[in-house]
Amino acid sequence: MITREAIRELASHQSEAGCAVSFYYQPSTPKDQSHREEALFLKELVRNTLKSAEVGGPNACARIDLARILGMADQIHNNGGKAKVIFADGSKGIWREFDVPARMGATQLIVNSRFRLKPLAPLLEFMPRVGVVLVDRAKARLFDYNLGEAREVLDFFNDLPRVGESDGFAGFDAGHKERHAAENVKHHYKRLNDALMKMADRVGWDAIAFGCHEENWNEIEEVLHTDITRRMLGRFRTEPNLASPNTIVEAVERLLEQRDRQTRDEIIETVVGEARRNGNGAVGLRRVLSALEKREIQTIVIGDQFEAPGVECTNCGHLEFNSNEKCSLCEQPTRQVDDLADAIIGAALRNGIEIMSISNDERLANNGHIAARLRFRSDQNTPMKLAS
Repeated sequence: MITREAIRELASHQSEAGCAVSFYYQPSTPKDQSHREEALFLKELVRNTLKSAEVGGPNACARIDLARILGMADQIHNNGGKAKVIFADGSKGIWREFDVPARMGATQLIVNSRFRLKPLAPLLEFMPRVGVVLVDRAKARLFDYNLGEAREVLDFFNDLPRVGESDGFAGFDAGHKERHAAENVKHHYKRLNDALMKMADRVGWDAIAFGCHEENWNEIEEVLHTDITRRMLGRFRTEPNLASPNTIVEAVERLLEQRDRQTRDEIIETVVGEARRNGNGAVGLRRVLSALEKREIQTIVIGDQFEAPGVECTNCGHLEFNSNEKCSLCEQPTRQVDDLADAIIGAALRNGIEIMSISNDERLANNGHIAARLRFRSDQNTPMKLAS
């Protein structure tokens, strides 16, 4: 399972010899059941890259890793619908292989001086771990959703009382049994609430989603603790006994997409507005790089169309979007960076900055496909403001 810690470690890797291999496999719907065309495409992709890594040529140190990926081409598509990501540098003994949700955009293979991180941007946002509750009056099932997978962690039944054939004198027994059944169901939901309270803290759920029958929701909601309702992601209709992990993943990701769409829109609106009034917003590459270096940034917002070559100082790590051979800060040599997106994402990971990936947003496109929400503005931290 991929984690921010693992990517943070990879982001700090630098290969002077250009041995860093980044491989992204995005599964597609095959035209035939044999996946033959997909395997042929992967082999052709790797072979073409191998040609540029001939012995004595640039990136020759990547040949062993590329050959290893080529050897996986016939099996790699059989990955349960998941994308495959591989980072390798044989010269440093690095081979990291991850199965991730299929959101990589396209299959690609890059050999460079640093690992290509930009395709991971959608996964490097705040990645919530979601508790999923499937419940009706007779059964409860708890699932742990994390990075596109749903795993069942607990289930229990409610032993509903049997209803006899006779209602007794004047229907007294029937009324008593109905009240007893209602109390039993309420106890079942309370038991669920207690289990959720324990699991939420132990597992570390950031959000909780419910799958249930619509007619049961009011009586479920009635017993939930405020700590549970505060983490509510939403709910969806389902049959608790029959829902599969795939069904749960689809439902949770719909809820996450709805929430994230609203969050993205709010952040873009805020950032652009703050930048216009000279507040806590930065738009455009020059301003974002400056804010990144001053550690002013809370959230980097990067568009999927962002791409910009530049240089990185070999001494102080200063990033510039020009081709200066010497760093403008310390005058030490710089190295070329094919796409500053990877360096920016790496710096964000190392400094605990949130990363948000956005597609097809006109406001972001009009500002160079990159922006940032700032925690503060260092140029506005006057003694008077700091005192207040």
